Amino acid sequence: MYSSLIMEIENDRIVASLTVGEYKEVLNAVLKDHVKEKEGPHEYGFGLKCIEEHFGVSKGTAQTYKDTFLKPAIRQHGRKIKVDLTLADELYDNRHNYERGSYYGDGAFK
Repeated sequence: MYSSLIMEIENDRIVASLTVGEYKEVLNAVLKDHVKEKEGPHEYGFGLKCIEEHFGVSKGTAQTYKDTFLKPAIRQHGRKIKVDLTLADELYDNRHNYERGSYYGDGAFK
């Protein structure tokens, strides 16, 4: 995609001799492939109570959700639990595709 633009500028040309316009074109062409669109803002909640209320489940079910398919949406430090509700909704929609297995402290599936 950007190889044609780069090919127009000779390989033996000194970078300092590029005009600002040429430099911007090269940067835009290179970065267009590597920069992702920023996602919209995420909604956050705190604690098991948040999971209970958001999904309309009991405390025990909220704990099960937290320990299984919602694990990627949970950040826990000690007793403090932060839930990314935007990601949790996506994971909830795909909960039936969840692989059962054992997870370890780092969140890796083994």
